[in-house]
Amino acid sequence: MSAAPAPPQAARAHVLIAVKDLRHAKSRLGPSLTADERAALTLAMVQDTVTAAFASTAVHAVTVITPDTVVAAAAAALGAAHFPDRGEDDLNAVLTAAARTVGPGRVLALQGDLPCLSGAELTAAIAAARPLRRAVVVDHHGTGTSALIAESRDLDPRFGPDSARHHIDSGATALDGHWPGLRLDVDTPDDLAAAAALGPGSATTRALLSMNHAGSSRGR
Repeated sequence: MSAAPAPPQAARAHVLIAVKDLRHAKSRLGPSLTADERAALTLAMVQDTVTAAFASTAVHAVTVITPDTVVAAAAAALGAAHFPDRGEDDLNAVLTAAARTVGPGRVLALQGDLPCLSGAELTAAIAAARPLRRAVVVDHHGTGTSALIAESRDLDPRFGPDSARHHIDSGATALDGHWPGLRLDVDTPDDLAAAAALGPGSATTRALLSMNHAGSSRGR
């Protein structure tokens, strides 16, 4: 059986991925990783997230929002556009501004630390959200937001502590799909262990192998 054809571009989503400066990335992994390792891992997870987004037949473009030139260059090498962020901007404000620049249509605000994400998961989530004004994919902890899907003018992002509840309270519908890679954002050592067990993308796999090798060298 052949795969279903991709929907026309007008029916597909523009993915927005906001990424911090690598110098400040993933501080909750501090007890386990050095600052350089956290930066390398963060960049790798962004690369895998962007790659998975482009693999979705329901995505027509990806824009990475970041103040970090290294992140911007890595994303551009994969085909993503760059929306500048001074690094002082409120996340929700900069997501709203970026959504307005991509024009009318569906947008998806996606976490950049989803190393196990697959294009098929993203396609399924976008399809599930199609009848809804705003939809949210709650993360594996049940409190955060992995993805927020809406028309560009209706995105109304509310990321931050307990963002899933804030999005749902503001009218977004929580999607029920079984999408382990889409729900597994990596913030803590336990999250990272779960991602390693689930099966991350190639960039994250290389970063983890490099860190394991460095750790073995330090232990000698």
